[in-house]
Amino acid sequence: MRVRTLTVAWLLSLLGPAAALAGNPCIGEARQQALECVTQCREDLQIARDGCLNRDHECVELCRAERGVCVEATGLEAALDQCNDVVRAAKQTCRSQDLPSVALDQCIDQAQVVGFQCRDAAREAARPALEACQEAFADCARACPPADPAGEVVNPRQCRRDAKTAHKACKATCREGLQFQKDACRNRDHDCVEQCRTEGDVCREPVETDLESRASQCRTDRDAAVQNCRALFADGTAEQDQCIDNAQVAAFQCGDAAREAVRPGFVACSDGFRTCAEACPPVTP
Repeated sequence: MRVRTLTVAWLLSLLGPAAALAGNPCIGEARQQALECVTQCREDLQIARDGCLNRDHECVELCRAERGVCVEATGLEAALDQCNDVVRAAKQTCRSQDLPSVALDQCIDQAQVVGFQCRDAAREAARPALEACQEAFADCARACPPADPAGEVVNPRQCRRDAKTAHKACKATCREGLQFQKDACRNRDHDCVEQCRTEGDVCREPVETDLESRASQCRTDRDAAVQNCRALFADGTAEQDQCIDNAQVAAFQCGDAAREAVRPGFVACSDGFRTCAEACPPVTP
């Protein structure tokens, strides 16, 4: 479930604002083809993973479908949607109050903290049920017959690593196909725009490194705070739970501050790419 969500988000990040897509059927079609491409990559990965364990793929797919039904029944997705609705409403309230910029930022930051706490509580509440879903899936998959009764995988771990590598390559191919079609839709020379993308990647690299460094420090501080909570309070007590929750909120705020700090760098790189791409010549007939 999580991989699919991230994949869709990755694709949408490549496609630009939804409003721009709505007015360009060519890009809309490119988007659909890219989604279908990534879906096939995912299916190929599942087939390869099942093959690594010599399990009948169709049988394991039924197990996955049952897990999907089980996960949906936990109510987690509905709870997360509700949390996100609350955050959107709170942000809209902040913006409608015509607050000064600093106060507006603080209001929105607080709304995001409330959203984080809401999502964290939803995941905590659903965790036992989710673990039960995963255990049921594992039992179901282990009971599947072999794909080839005479077959044997010498190194399942390496096989799965190879499958993951192939999956990454497949997604990269989908990405390249999407980029090529987008450039054709806009009648821009693909090689020229690709050079702009390369320059954009070079521009973003130090910004991404800076962000990862800040985020890593946030995680380190969080882990230290959580360890301190466990040292101070007995397991399972309300005091320990509250202490850990506070550490997680502080880490969320730290991560949000890190993203805000590096945002100007990403914006500058994005603006540079856009200027470069817009200067590219049309496609050669």
